[in-house]
Amino acid sequence: MGIELATAVIAFAVALPLTWALKLPTKPGRKGEAMPRIGGLSILAGFVAAPFAMALVSEQARDFLSEDWRQFLMLGVCGGMVCAMGARDDFRDLDWRFKLGAHLLAATGLYLSGFQVEKMTIPGGDTVHLGPLDPVVTVAWVVLVTNAVNLVDGKDGVAAGMAAMVSGTMSYIAWDLGHDLIAMLFAALAGASLGFLPFNIGRARRFLGDSGAYFLGFSMAGLSVAGSLDETGRVPLYIPLVALGLPVLDTGVAFLRRFLDGRHPMHADFDHFHDRIERMLGFSGLQVTLATYVLTALFCAGALLAHTWYKSVGSAVVSAAVLAFGIALFVALGYGRTMWNSARVLGWRGRPVTVPGSQGEGGG
Repeated sequence: MGIELATAVIAFAVALPLTWALKLPTKPGRKGEAMPRIGGLSILAGFVAAPFAMALVSEQARDFLSEDWRQFLMLGVCGGMVCAMGARDDFRDLDWRFKLGAHLLAATGLYLSGFQVEKMTIPGGDTVHLGPLDPVVTVAWVVLVTNAVNLVDGKDGVAAGMAAMVSGTMSYIAWDLGHDLIAMLFAALAGASLGFLPFNIGRARRFLGDSGAYFLGFSMAGLSVAGSLDETGRVPLYIPLVALGLPVLDTGVAFLRRFLDGRHPMHADFDHFHDRIERMLGFSGLQVTLATYVLTALFCAGALLAHTWYKSVGSAVVSAAVLAFGIALFVALGYGRTMWNSARVLGWRGRPVTVPGSQGEGGG
């Protein structure tokens, strides 16, 4: 893991000063402040520069990059497109249809360049051949994770810190499976995220913005497909799914509760996991961020255990435990009660429908 650690350090060293230098304010934030919110540019720069810099000083890294340079090139191009679209949205709001269309286009480009699931291993070791569903599953996975990371970016430091933890976990898994370039790229993503984090945690002086959140989600989604491929050509996609359990679960719950309330699933609100943790526990912003780090660490630990036993029944046990934990978190945060009393469910139950009054429209 020496090359991976060195790559992470270089990405950190690139992203840190660049984040400080990016002072151009964009559209007002949640409190009306004109805060620089194009952190994605510094993360993208660190992610792209670190592997090249590493290749200049390490022959082994140079071999990794030369063997699979097409993967790196296409991920950089497609990820750069997603980042650029997000940066445009950071200056002026774009319609959700345009953003979703850009995500679908970039994910399709990634699929056509070779980032494909094809054969998927499920917990326990059995294999599912996706056949004609392969492009649907691959593109849907990339788009889901891209937007899931953006949705959790509602509190300072949450998305960047979570991305660093997940990327570090997946870097080790890719390295253990012999995917050296993917392990390097995950390490670069982790290092670049950490380089941005000091300006975003606590009293934030820079925001990640859509440029950063979308790029982080897109890159983690694409790399997880290539980095999870085992020697038989199968992709145990449930392992990165476990590592990304917090944002994926939050996104699924957000879309479901909005639908049950009779609201548009793509219209934002302030009722995500981090919002409920803040309201129910009375946490400060920093305490909410640290709480999400603890939850992310638990999901990442589950991913490492699932990887360790992914060809045995142990992976099914770990996956069941993670699912139970997710359900417990869902119930503890009161979403079961909220959905039971939602507008649609009340209508199905034949009860009077009340207008929800605690969920204002707004941020992620």
